[in-house]
Amino acid sequence: MSVKVATQINQPLLEPAAVTACIQQGHHWSGNTAPWLMREPRQGHSGNLVSHRHGSGIDFSETRPYQTGDEPRHMNWRATARTGRAQVRVFQQDLTPTSFFLIDRRSSMRFGTRQRLKVTQAARLAIFLASWEARNGCELGSLIINESLQWQTPVSGQDGIYQLAQLASKPCPPLFHSSTINMKQFLSLLAEQLPPGSHLYLLSDFYDIEEDVLARLYQLGEQHRVWAIGIHDPAEQQLPDAGCLQLVWQQTSTITGNMVNSSDAGIQQQQQLIFRQRQQQLKNIFQNAGIFYSHVFCHENDISKALQTTAA
Repeated sequence: MSVKVATQINQPLLEPAAVTACIQQGHHWSGNTAPWLMREPRQGHSGNLVSHRHGSGIDFSETRPYQTGDEPRHMNWRATARTGRAQVRVFQQDLTPTSFFLIDRRSSMRFGTRQRLKVTQAARLAIFLASWEARNGCELGSLIINESLQWQTPVSGQDGIYQLAQLASKPCPPLFHSSTINMKQFLSLLAEQLPPGSHLYLLSDFYDIEEDVLARLYQLGEQHRVWAIGIHDPAEQQLPDAGCLQLVWQQTSTITGNMVNSSDAGIQQQQQLIFRQRQQQLKNIFQNAGIFYSHVFCHENDISKALQTTAA
């Protein structure tokens, strides 16, 4: 039988030892199941991504005819002598990559029946992935969703990891009422604020995401590398064999409830079907926007294994 997770008010979601463990695991993660590859930073410095723009980086791109305003120091004298026209060397501009983490901490994420809440697993995932990104030279920023929005500008290195860890694992505020912030609002904020070419992680149960946000998702998928990770409790897929239960569905301000016999095999099969259909719907929505989608369960301890085995 599943037991609802007990949490203390004003206590952080993660203890310091748990934060440290997530940081260490992320630092040593190979990233083999990530939807994009990362280049190793040059001598441990940032600026490890190659821009689509030409600039003053160190990676040679091509030789082309001289144009007004080109740097004389980039003249290719051999090519100039060979062609009889002034030629310059063009280099790829290096960028310091930026990684943003949208962490959903609204009411539906404050639920769990085994070991931890969904919001706690979101914090573990964010810290794990942030540590991996920081190892590759990325600056780390976040958008924390409670009953209000909290935007954190990017910070690099260990400071960026610890800042994100503190924000992700801080106590959830009391739920006096349901949040009025919906998926459309914070997706729009991300589309407006993120610098082009960012890495973006969406950590949520996506309970309120539907086809009507596809345009905003498509905009994010076009401009950034986006990984959406759905976080769910095992009871959402498999009802516990606990007899009659009152199930409550919360969508914005509307709350409805029904009594169901969770021990009924037919009802359990129906719930499994609903969960699979919802996962397929989410996968299709994100896929149509050019966004990679996977899901994990909040009771899973090994994050790297969870990301590997639950990729949709």
